[in-house]
Amino acid sequence: MEVLQVLEEKIAQLIQKRKEDLEKITQLRAQIQTLESQQERFLEEKQRLEEALLLRDNKDEEFAEEREIARMAVDELIQNIDTILEQELS
Repeated sequence: MEVLQVLEEKIAQLIQKRKEDLEKITQLRAQIQTLESQQERFLEEKQRLEEALLLRDNKDEEFAEEREIARMAVDELIQNIDTILEQELS
Protein backbone atom coordinates (compact mmCIF):
# COMPACT_ATOMS: atom_id res chain seq x y z
CA MET A 1 0.00 0.00 0.00
CA GLU A 2 2.78 2.37 0.88
CA VAL A 3 4.29 1.80 -2.55
CA LEU A 4 0.98 2.81 -4.16
CA GLN A 5 0.82 5.95 -2.06
CA VAL A 6 4.36 6.92 -3.14
CA LEU A 7 3.40 6.17 -6.73
CA GLU A 8 0.26 8.33 -6.42
CA GLU A 9 2.35 11.20 -5.02
CA LYS A 10 4.84 10.87 -7.86
CA ILE A 11 2.00 10.87 -10.40
CA ALA A 12 0.43 13.90 -8.70
CA GLN A 13 3.80 15.68 -8.82
CA LEU A 14 4.20 14.82 -12.49
CA ILE A 15 0.69 16.11 -13.25
CA GLN A 16 1.41 19.32 -11.33
CA LYS A 17 4.72 19.74 -13.13
CA ARG A 18 2.98 19.18 -16.48
CA LYS A 19 0.40 21.88 -15.61
CA GLU A 20 3.17 24.29 -14.62
CA ASP A 21 5.05 23.51 -17.83
CA LEU A 22 1.93 24.14 -19.93
CA GLU A 23 1.32 27.42 -18.11
CA LYS A 24 4.92 28.46 -18.71
CA ILE A 25 4.62 27.51 -22.39
CA THR A 26 1.47 29.64 -22.68
CA GLN A 27 3.27 32.58 -21.06
CA LEU A 28 6.26 32.16 -23.36
CA ARG A 29 4.02 32.04 -26.43
CA ALA A 30 2.35 35.26 -25.34
CA GLN A 31 5.77 36.86 -24.85
CA ILE A 32 6.84 35.66 -28.30
CA GLN A 33 3.75 37.26 -29.85
CA THR A 34 4.49 40.51 -28.01
CA LEU A 35 8.11 40.45 -29.14
CA GLU A 36 7.13 39.70 -32.73
CA SER A 37 4.70 42.60 -32.67
CA GLN A 38 7.38 44.90 -31.25
CA GLN A 39 9.85 43.68 -33.84
CA GLU A 40 7.38 44.48 -36.62
CA ARG A 41 6.85 48.00 -35.22
CA PHE A 42 10.61 48.51 -34.89
CA LEU A 43 11.18 47.37 -38.47
CA GLU A 44 8.49 49.75 -39.71
CA GLU A 45 10.05 52.59 -37.69
CA LYS A 46 13.49 51.68 -39.04
CA GLN A 47 12.14 51.77 -42.60
CA ARG A 48 10.47 55.14 -41.97
CA LEU A 49 13.68 56.58 -40.51
CA GLU A 50 15.77 55.27 -43.40
CA GLU A 51 13.38 56.87 -45.88
CA ALA A 52 13.44 60.15 -43.96
CA LEU A 53 17.24 60.07 -43.90
CA LEU A 54 17.43 59.45 -47.64
CA LEU A 55 15.00 62.29 -48.26
CA ARG A 56 17.09 64.57 -46.06
CA ASP A 57 20.28 63.56 -47.87
CA ASN A 58 18.62 64.38 -51.19
CA LYS A 59 17.51 67.77 -49.87
CA ASP A 60 21.01 68.44 -48.52
CA GLU A 61 22.47 67.65 -51.95
CA GLU A 62 19.96 69.96 -53.63
CA PHE A 63 20.76 72.68 -51.12
CA ALA A 64 24.49 72.26 -51.72
CA GLU A 65 23.95 72.54 -55.48
CA GLU A 66 21.79 75.65 -55.10
CA ARG A 67 24.37 77.19 -52.75
CA GLU A 68 27.14 76.52 -55.28
CA ILE A 69 25.08 78.08 -58.08
CA ALA A 70 24.37 81.13 -55.90
CA ARG A 71 28.07 81.42 -54.99
CA MET A 72 29.05 81.27 -58.67
CA ALA A 73 26.45 83.91 -59.53
CA VAL A 74 27.74 86.22 -56.77
CA ASP A 75 31.34 85.67 -57.94
CA GLU A 76 30.33 86.51 -61.50
CA LEU A 77 28.45 89.60 -60.30
CA ILE A 78 31.50 90.78 -58.36
CA GLN A 79 33.72 90.22 -61.40
CA ASN A 80 31.31 92.17 -63.57
CA ILE A 81 31.24 95.06 -61.07
CA ASP A 82 35.05 95.03 -60.89
CA THR A 83 35.25 95.07 -64.71
CA ILE A 84 32.78 97.97 -64.95
CA LEU A 85 34.66 99.92 -62.26
CA GLU A 86 37.99 99.33 -64.00
CA GLN A 87 36.55 100.48 -67.31
CA GLU A 88 35.07 103.63 -65.79
CA LEU A 89 38.22 104.46 -63.85
CA SER A 90 40.47 104.02 -66.86
